[in-house]
Amino acid sequence: MTRLIPLLGVCAAFTGWAETPAEKAAQKLITPDAIRAHVRFLASDALEGRGPATRGDQLTQQYVSTQLESLGLKPAGPNGSWLQKFDVVGTDGHPDTLTFSGPGGKALTLKSSDDYIMVAGQQEPVAKLENAELVFLGYGIQAPEYKWDDFKGIDLKNKVIVVMNNDPEDDPNLFGGKARLWYGRWDYKYEKAARMGAAGAIIIHTTPSAGYPWQVVQTSWAG
Repeated sequence: MTRLIPLLGVCAAFTGWAETPAEKAAQKLITPDAIRAHVRFLASDALEGRGPATRGDQLTQQYVSTQLESLGLKPAGPNGSWLQKFDVVGTDGHPDTLTFSGPGGKALTLKSSDDYIMVAGQQEPVAKLENAELVFLGYGIQAPEYKWDDFKGIDLKNKVIVVMNNDPEDDPNLFGGKARLWYGRWDYKYEKAARMGAAGAIIIHTTPSAGYPWQVVQTSWAG
């Protein structure tokens, strides 16, 4: 405490000294009502979701640049523009069903959105995956520091891995116990599958293992 009290006094003095007239003026202009007004327009249905390269996106760009100009700022883009153009790649994937076949002619057909969400990992005109073998690989984790390797000795070329969400959490000495590490994230599993040469990866979703319901997956990957 004898060291903390003088430090607090120094911090308070420094904060008061650092507040310039411009900062004081900004505090008067940046108000909840002003922010709310901008958000109300940018979040309105009139902008149609502001998808990249759409009409709503163009209106948003005009609105933001107009607001910047009204504040007295100067554009720094090419040829005095507020915008810096770059190419974007759009995908429009809406498969209706996904079918798995097994021994003896057994088959399982899943419905898009209701049962699964699929995303192409390649920027190609058409992404197709047919007659690929499925390989169940537990959690799909390769962690030398924990002496854990679900990929050991397996050739995954032209195969699709099926893995569980999250990471093992029943042992407090493994993967931080209940804490979710990078190994448990879906992006780690997809990236790892790609590096290991797999043609695709399927993550089994459950609400307990993910920490959120299926509805979150549906709305996050709706496009």
